[in-house]
Amino acid sequence: MAALSPAPQSYIQSMLDSDAYKYSMQNALLQAYPDVLVKYRFTNRGGTRFTREMFDACQLAINHLETLRLQPEERAFLERRCPYLPKSYLDFLASYRFRPHDQVKFEFVSTTGEKDANGVEWGKFELEISGKWVETILYEVPVMSIISEAYFTHVDTKWDYVGQFVLPSAMPAPDFTRTEQARDKGHRLFEAGCVLSEFGSRRRRTYKAHDIIMRGLIKANEDCGNGQMGKGGKLAGTSNLHFAQKYDLAPIGTIAHELIMGIAALEGYEGSNGRTMDLWEKIYPDGSLGIALTDTFTTRPFFDDFVANPERARRWKGLRQDSGDPIKFIPMAKEAFGKVGADPKTKVVVFSDALDVDRCIELKQAADEAGIGASFGVGTNLTNDFRHVDEPVLQEVPGEGPPRTEGEKSKALNMVIKLYSINDQPCVKISDELTKNTGDPEAVKLVKQRFGLEEHGAEESKWGPTV
Repeated sequence: MAALSPAPQSYIQSMLDSDAYKYSMQNALLQAYPDVLVKYRFTNRGGTRFTREMFDACQLAINHLETLRLQPEERAFLERRCPYLPKSYLDFLASYRFRPHDQVKFEFVSTTGEKDANGVEWGKFELEISGKWVETILYEVPVMSIISEAYFTHVDTKWDYVGQFVLPSAMPAPDFTRTEQARDKGHRLFEAGCVLSEFGSRRRRTYKAHDIIMRGLIKANEDCGNGQMGKGGKLAGTSNLHFAQKYDLAPIGTIAHELIMGIAALEGYEGSNGRTMDLWEKIYPDGSLGIALTDTFTTRPFFDDFVANPERARRWKGLRQDSGDPIKFIPMAKEAFGKVGADPKTKVVVFSDALDVDRCIELKQAADEAGIGASFGVGTNLTNDFRHVDEPVLQEVPGEGPPRTEGEKSKALNMVIKLYSINDQPCVKISDELTKNTGDPEAVKLVKQRFGLEEHGAEESKWGPTV
């Protein structure tokens, strides 16, 4: 399997190999919070064991980030595809440099104290990123990509790329209905009328896997008429700016939780969703990035802020649902748009929480029945859907051949890098999925009390299904 492992410095090949919302937020920070100091911390939610060899590969790849530069052709792409990013920001990005030696504290903590019988030393990682928010905001996605790729090239190596680029017709019936590979997933989604955005950068298996999946989705989109046939399902684009540039796709992404978390910690939690929306409209007045994120402190405080200013709410194109029960969210979103005098049929819910093909199709049907638009941001299920194989195959053309249908799933890492503090104030996220809460436990408790979540529970809300 060693032949599948790239040199560590190639894990991240481009300054743009990250999610689009990191750059749109960086532009906002440059204008509104240029001197704010933050810390991010890594959490290995799954408790997966790592090795010192993997750590060394990660360290080399993180250090290699300092060599990245925005290339002229990349800037030209941003100018063409992201006209909402001003020249002043593109000048900043052209001069931007990662400084991992100063900004990243990365340590291996041995849990065995010595090597095992196979000469492997096992342990865990401690990782903290600190510095100006406007400078450190770009680390999260590439560092997570690095950790994932290092794990699957140094620890879990019993897998290969066979079948990742497969046509449904390539499978003998009836097995093709069970395959979960890129091109077939695209076919199933587009034929069901789903509008898909690829969101798989941070937990992708490898850069090569990400590239194969992108080519599979693009081919499926072409096979299905680029949204011009049937029910209008199509590939809307990708969150990854590098692959958007490589394949001339639309970059997809607006706001992440960290912007709302940071603004709340700096300026107060009450009304923080609304203040973030106000800032976003000031930075991007044309409304091109008008998809609001709803669950930073559960959906109830968001919807309170949303309907409090109907004129502002009507200007936003839609809402992103990222935790909790998406089926329950649909009537909540429809009710909220109705309360502010907007036609739900003209708005969209972007679903992005742990989606697979079947879930997308189910949610598309539910949204259609409710009379509200829907689109889907699918990540890990696209870029890290592999099976364990005893004898991995090295292919001349990776991804070809019949898909792997036997063997256990080779699971993606369950990890996050989250904003931990801002100007020494703790930052928290209180998800509609309670297991996703992040931040200092005491700070989480205080914020829950502030929003009345201790009494009502994270998902209990006056925003119930009333339609």
